[in-house]
Amino acid sequence: MTVYIVCEGNLDAQLLKRVLPEELLNNVEIVPAGGLSAVKSLARSLIVRRQSPVAVVMDADVITPEKVEERRQDTEEILTSVAANTPVKVILAVPTIEIIFFQDVPLLSRLLGYAPPKDILSLAAEQPKKALTQLISQSKKYQNQSQLIEQLTNEDIEILHKTPFIQEIIQFFQSVGETANAL
Repeated sequence: MTVYIVCEGNLDAQLLKRVLPEELLNNVEIVPAGGLSAVKSLARSLIVRRQSPVAVVMDADVITPEKVEERRQDTEEILTSVAANTPVKVILAVPTIEIIFFQDVPLLSRLLGYAPPKDILSLAAEQPKKALTQLISQSKKYQNQSQLIEQLTNEDIEILHKTPFIQEIIQFFQSVGETANAL
């Protein structure tokens, strides 16, 4: 049984393929939808046509807990309305997927080759994509986010596995796997 992860873009897909545990990716297809509006449409199509479990991984683009929950519920309602018994999970990166790089500042410092300034770290709380872009532009190691992702070591990946966002994805796959094994 193939499980799908529908995400917004190619960088999101690249990051998820690199960071998620290899053993979970055996029967997983990560599909970049090409933007937020396309995510919901593609996820609905996969649910209806393939009747396979789908995890929608997208940016919340907000930080207020009430707004985050509202976005999650709205997306879940759109998907569960066609899901029947197909497992579906909406996983939001708050505010964007790049936040995982800021959840362990020593790791980020090591990746960049320098300690990020406090003002950029403050910016990251609300605009992690912009903050990461600024940090990479000042780095001598990387030209872009894609290069940063490709250079992640196994040790770096183990640290990123512990971030709440990645843990939520892992837990969904584990629950889907347990359900499949029970059948």
